[in-house]
Amino acid sequence: MDDVPAMIIYAIYRVHSDDVDAFASVAVRMATEATSHDGCLFLDVVQDVGDPTTFRLVESWRDQAALDKHLANPAFHDALREARKLRIETYRSDVYLVSDRVPTAMPTV
Repeated sequence: MDDVPAMIIYAIYRVHSDDVDAFASVAVRMATEATSHDGCLFLDVVQDVGDPTTFRLVESWRDQAALDKHLANPAFHDALREARKLRIETYRSDVYLVSDRVPTAMPTV
């Protein structure tokens, strides 16, 4: 089960309508940077169709060490500094640890 991520992070940001384009730019740039590093299996940035001020970031990391390396990266801190200048109205993040006991695919019923 080497291809199963160890961690999945699901974050939701709601930004002020005037900051939508700026936030999208920062988030996509950060995702592109993160996915170039070993240990990041994916980091997707999606904008809510029904509410364009809401963004969802879903990321998957091989292990805690890979995530820690990302969090220590100067490029991540640059993006974070830039995002903090924007009007982020709400933020929520959940971290899920993937157990090797969980099957990679649900059985067909």
